[in-house]
Amino acid sequence: MGYWAVVEKRDKGFYARFPDIADLEVRSKTIEEIKVLLKESLSEYLQSLNKTDRPQPIAHFNPTVQTTNPKKIPPNVFEFLYIETE
Repeated sequence: MGYWAVVEKRDKGFYARFPDIADLEVRSKTIEEIKVLLKESLSEYLQSLNKTDRPQPIAHFNPTVQTTNPKKIPPNVFEFLYIETE
């Protein structure tokens, strides 16, 4: 299981967020670091949910389904990454 992240290219680097998880975003100057930060932040977030017995968010976003029309993809989207959970 995992969650899709949307990575955007910005002037000063990259910005990434999980559409299915509110308020979980990371920023970095390199795409390599974004991948590491996404995995770490997702892991920490899910661990914090487990400690408080809150349910994990349901993964609804899927770019292969929701972005079939290239005109609907915002121009600053750089990549979609699937981040797996443990």
